[in-house]
Amino acid sequence: YRISHAGWTGVQLFFVLSGFLITGILLDSRLAKNHYSSFYVRRVLRIFPLYYGVLAITFIVLPAVGRVPASVASDQHHQIWLWTYLTNWAPLFGAGSKTFPHFWSLAVEEQFYLVWPLLIRTRGPAGCLRLCLTVAAASLAVRCLLYWYAVPGHLIYENSFCRMDALALGGVAAAALRIPDWREKIFAASNRFLIVGGLLFFVSMVVTRGFWTGTLAGATVGYTLVAACFTLLLVAIVGAEANASSAWVKIFRFRPLRALGKYSYAMYVFHKPVHDFVGQPLLTMLDFDVSQSVLWSTAYIIIVTAITFAAALASWHVLEKHFLRLKRFFVPDG
Repeated sequence: YRISHAGWTGVQLFFVLSGFLITGILLDSRLAKNHYSSFYVRRVLRIFPLYYGVLAITFIVLPAVGRVPASVASDQHHQIWLWTYLTNWAPLFGAGSKTFPHFWSLAVEEQFYLVWPLLIRTRGPAGCLRLCLTVAAASLAVRCLLYWYAVPGHLIYENSFCRMDALALGGVAAAALRIPDWREKIFAASNRFLIVGGLLFFVSMVVTRGFWTGTLAGATVGYTLVAACFTLLLVAIVGAEANASSAWVKIFRFRPLRALGKYSYAMYVFHKPVHDFVGQPLLTMLDFDVSQSVLWSTAYIIIVTAITFAAALASWHVLEKHFLRLKRFFVPDG
């Protein structure tokens, strides 16, 4: 049971990667005259078409044809949280989505995208690094405060302020790699970062009792420790790739892994609906409980993942790539 719940650590990896990539983009283009417009339009072209397409089908098309699943019917009364990327705050008001509960992490991302460029524009890499460390510390402090006041764990988990440390630590890596003296030292020590990250991973697992967010350590420092592990791994990979001297980094060039990365956004969007509207009805029809067998549970996960990948592949070719081609008109001019 706890092993399955450790899957939340993947969200931390997602946030660290996002913080790294977005902060790097913003630092590299901070002197561009179209700094804001290029950034925001390019994010819109990547995120909005699929996201709002799914919402339109769910809340406009399905009701129009009279085929509204129960979870969708429940969400219709408070769908505004989804349309405005505020769904991670909806549980505070008893309005959490049943159809798209996983969209909370995308809401956190969009809120980050909205604010972060405003904070980065006037800062160089060193100033950005200090800002990121401050934000990470503040995020940890907020989690500790909320835990002290016995705020339910799921509200801490989806709170934007409580998840900023992972995004900020990714930003730390991006800023550090743009400080010339630091960059060379980081590249030279890439294998050490890998070792330290691995050791910290095991320390984190012990401290949080298997990455369990229900403990004091797990609900407070655990989030930061996991994010720090992924940040160190990311820096190690970037350094090893730059040096082209570490054989272990070749695993990240594995074509199937790159394919998963390419289609990961649509897989994220589709995985819950595929489970709810394809997998579960099929299991109900067959009167089959996969939870009773590790083998059948694994088989079910593989099958549903394959269906999700196929849907993501179709989404890429039918919709996403056509909007992404428009990015060439919104390149930073400096």
